[in-house]
This record gives sequence, C-alpha cells and structure tokens, in this order.
Amino acid sequence: MEKRKTKEIKEWVPRPYDSQLVMNLSKQTNLNPVLVQILTGRGMLDADRMIRFLAPVNLSRDLYAPERMSGCLAAAEHIVNALKEKKRITIFGDYDVDGMTATAILTKTIQNLHGEVNYYIPNRLNEGYGLSSSSIKKLKEDGTRMIITVDCGITSLQEAEYARELGIELIITDHHTPVSDRDTGKLILPNALAIVHPRVDAIDDKISDYPCPNLCGAAVALKLAWAVARMAEGKTSTSPKMRAFLIHAVGLAALGTVADVVPLQDENRVIVRFALANSLLNDPPMGLKYLNEVAGLHNNKRITSEDIGFTIAPRLNAAGREVLHPNSVKDEEDEANWQTAKALLSDPNRLAVAGQMGLGSLGVELLITEQQSRARELAPFINNLNDSRQKIERKIMQEALRQIESDYRDDSAYVLASRDWHPGVLGIVAGRLTEIYFKPVIMIALKNCDPGTGSGRNIPGSSLSLYDAFEHCSEYLERFGGHAAAAGLGIKEGNIPAFRAAFCDYISEHLSEKDKIPKITVDGEFPLAAVTNQNVSAIEQMAPFGSGNPRPIFAAYGVSLAEPARRIGKKTKPVASAGTHPELVGRTFFARFRQFQTERRAIAFGSGDWVEEINELVAKNPGMKFDIAYQMVYNDHLEQSEIRLIDWRISADK
Repeated sequence: MEKRKTKEIKEWVPRPYDSQLVMNLSKQTNLNPVLVQILTGRGMLDADRMIRFLAPVNLSRDLYAPERMSGCLAAAEHIVNALKEKKRITIFGDYDVDGMTATAILTKTIQNLHGEVNYYIPNRLNEGYGLSSSSIKKLKEDGTRMIITVDCGITSLQEAEYARELGIELIITDHHTPVSDRDTGKLILPNALAIVHPRVDAIDDKISDYPCPNLCGAAVALKLAWAVARMAEGKTSTSPKMRAFLIHAVGLAALGTVADVVPLQDENRVIVRFALANSLLNDPPMGLKYLNEVAGLHNNKRITSEDIGFTIAPRLNAAGREVLHPNSVKDEEDEANWQTAKALLSDPNRLAVAGQMGLGSLGVELLITEQQSRARELAPFINNLNDSRQKIERKIMQEALRQIESDYRDDSAYVLASRDWHPGVLGIVAGRLTEIYFKPVIMIALKNCDPGTGSGRNIPGSSLSLYDAFEHCSEYLERFGGHAAAAGLGIKEGNIPAFRAAFCDYISEHLSEKDKIPKITVDGEFPLAAVTNQNVSAIEQMAPFGSGNPRPIFAAYGVSLAEPARRIGKKTKPVASAGTHPELVGRTFFARFRQFQTERRAIAFGSGDWVEEINELVAKNPGMKFDIAYQMVYNDHLEQSEIRLIDWRISADK
C-alpha cells in the first residue's frame, strides 16, 4: 500500500472586526451579534447597508433595467422585427449549465411571442465551443435567418463575417472576455448586428459602465428576454402572462449564475435569492422537478445555492460533457445509457434543430419540456450520465497524479496531457488538482482531438489571470478563451513542451508568494457552544452563499475527539495515488468533537482520508487537542445544527 499523503497546512486569516461596533450595530439593527460580526468583518460598517443586504428581494426595485446594458435595446428591436417578418430564429447555445439555461430562456421567450424559433447546442467533442463556420452553414441550409448566440460569440470574429456573407443576421449575447489588440488594448469585436455584453459597449468599442459587469450568460439572456417582451408588447411593462414567464426565467438564470461561479453580489445575489425563495421553489421547470427527485433533493424543505452547485449543476453539465459517445469505452451500464441516449436523440424536442447529436441538447430539453412523460425519461438518463462522468474523472485523476509525481512535481504550474483522456471532464479534474497542489493546472486531451483540447483552472483567489497567461503564450496555441480563474485552449501536440515551459515561466514571474500559500479566511473565533439553531438561522439570512459571498467559516481552539473518526457516505474505490486503502471506502469524514462540556457532530465531504490521519494522532496521544476551522450548518434530515469541517490542525496547547 502506498504511503498516505498528509494534509496540507493552510494559513488561517482572521477577518478584522471591532467588538464595540458589533455591539452597537447589533442593538441598533436588532440583529444577531454573530451575524453582525460577520457582516462588519466583510466591510459592512453601517446599519443601513446591513439592512439593505438582508432585506427581501424586490425584482422591480433591485434589478437594473435592460436598457442600461449596451446593445440590449438594439438587439431587442432586431428580434422584434424578425418576429414581425416571421424569420426563423436559432438560439445558438453552449453545452454547460450557463449555456443551457440561457438557451432555454431565449427559446421560450420567442416561442411565447409566437416566433419561429429553434435551438442548437454544439457537440463538445466534434464541434467544440462556440460558433463555427460548419454550424452556421448547417443552420443556413436549415432555413435559419437570424442567429442569437448565448454564452458565446464574443470572440467569433471570422464566424461573424461568414454569417454576414451568407446573409444571416447575427446577434451576440455573451459575458466572456473579448479579443483585444495586444499593443493598444483596443477591443476587437465581431461584426454582428448587435452585441449584448455586461462588460462591453459595442457601440463605442469600449468597456461598458453597466453597474453589474459580472453577470453570467443566462442573466444576460434574461435581460434581453425582458427587453424583447416589453418591446414586442409595446409597453414599458409586460403582460401578466409574460411577466409570469420572466419570473420563471429568473429561476433558470439562477441555475446559470451559481453553476458559472460568478460573484453572488449585486444583481447576481438578487437573481439567485429570488429564485431560491420563489421561481425554483414554486415554479421549477418540469424536468428539473424530476431531476431533483432522482438526485434525492425532492424531500428537502428548501433548495439552496449549494444544492445547485453540488447536485443540480453537475448533472446538467454531465450531459454537455459528452461522457458517452460512439467510440468511448463502455461498461454494461454505460452501454445501456448510450442506447437510451440514441433513442432520445432520435426523437428530439420539436424546438431542437434537427440532426443534433450532442447530449447537451437534451439538457436544454429537460429545462423546457412541458411533456411529463418526456421529463420522466430525461431526468433519470441525465442523472445516470453524472455517474458515468464520475467514473471517467476518477480514472483521469489517477493518471494525472502519476504524471505530476513522476515528471512535474517541482514545476511552478502543471501542464498535463494524454491521448487517453476525455476532454469533457478535464476542467473538473484540473480544479481538484489545483486544490490539492495549490498551483495552476492545465489538462490537455489528445485523443481524437486535432488540435488537442485543454482546460485550465487557477488558484482560488489568485491575483494572476489565467486568460492573461494564455494570451502571453498564444504563439503556441491554436485558440484560447475564458476568464481569470478558468480558461480553455486548443494546441497542437508538438507545441505542448514549448507551451509548458513558457506557461511555467509566466507563472513563476507573475504569481506572488502570497498567492502560493493556501489560505482560509476565518470570520471569527466561536466555541462549539455557539453552534446553535439560533445562530445558524441568523447566518442563513446571508444566503445565497457562493463566489463573492462564501458561507462563513469560524475557528474553535483546543477541541478533542469525543470518539474515533470514521468514514461515511457512498463507498467508492479511492484514487490510488492519494494513498488510501485499496478496498471500497466512504469519502466523507465523520467525527464528534468535544470542547469543555459541549459536543458537536462534524462532517467533511470528500475528506475521508482525514479519518486515518487524525485517528493515528489520537492513538499516539489520547489527550491530543485540535484547532478546527468550520461552518455552522443545519441538517434538515436530523433537524439539528452541526459542524461542516473545513480544516484542522494540532492545537498549539496540545
């Protein structure tokens, strides 16, 4: 058995706060002191700001009018004219949750306005991301006269010209980073009829002044849907029927917002907070309701942003990852799923462009179908795809760990490649490797890919931009795009060594020493006795939690194990290089911690390896004390508050 890898030491960084200010603001606002300490530590230093942050959402008050986004009204006018002229409109989407939900929003909007509309989701493996000349040609032959992109298109310079040559009207809605001149910084934008982008003013070729620039693609689509509905109905407001749909669409936009990990601040917070309390609770898409059922969420009293991020989004994303395809290696279960996939694709939704073979189109169909029988077929199939995705991930993870440990351990970043990897899941594995090694990771699939397809993930919270790093090394790349935190690329196999050297040099030069140290931001020191239903309820007022508004983390010092820790949860075969036991094991850490007279239940998902390490320490020293970083959460099933363990270390007063 291989030696188990010990837990990495992380720096705990406390948020500063003023205890007197906390006391005063708690009295002034009548808010829980624990909640007030968290909010002041996060920069909310006056009562009015706290009250606004916690106040119930009002969409008409809290969402910015669509006309504030550059290009939105122009795009809406062109779409309404196309509706009047009965032109066929194709919504061209992307195969991730953001792209699927954005596609669903605009497809249903135009359908509700009695337009001739269909949707197209490219196959990740055969067509790749975004517009392509081949797909534009196919749509032209199919009768499309207007293409509206969602969650893609801002870098499609050549494709936009090709669409114009074919006489297709092109409207681009996107939120990704546009192309710019490396010398002047001037934006280089596609020659489209209109561009709707929260960070781009296409009219003046400059950065937009839209107040919430970090919207996801689905939220941009929601803005355009709102503008189209108002303009089509000739009103400053929408009809009751259209308003009901737009409220439903807020739920779709919330799925995209959480799944795309944009900051849950400003409008993004409004969208997700409203959806969790209204759209997704009272009027979810039929298919989503059945997906929640097969995923085990149907008995939950509420849906949270964490349910979206960790349960719903991975399942929808599994469809777009094309984990099943004709040439893939399949076990008996995968083969059964593939036969189901072929049957579903052979009988597509009437709004889908005919002949699509990408499974991502089935994700869109799940979100828009109004047929109960079809929803019942799609939901378990997409849930099963997630199981296939997890099997593929585990295999790739094993090989990636072997590459790192044998060839690249001391590199400043990891550029890994293989002819055996499935390109659809590389981003997930890259993200996990980044968490393990705290270095940027690029993973490249070469099997049936020419050029190779790569996906990269950055260190969480790093000041370095992965997109900028790719731009610096672009001489070795066929294509690239994305964000500071996550980006994708195309590269010829022969260029990988030169790219690896250039990329690692860039990271060494631009990644600060501060960025290289894993950190946990702690919102306050609270003993285990503070983990109460009252405090948890107060903290939940801050929800939804996610990027830009993380669930608070607390520290407790000098705690001990009340009983040996153990593994729980679904059993799975561990990754060999992680050094766990070879038999099937639970991946979740479970323990009971004691501090003075208080005991609390603690779990840590995906951290089963901690069990052996902490038990060995206590076996050697039964009086061993630990410091823990934790979150206070409420377990709906057990109806009690508990600890979600984030990190632990041997206490200084051990």
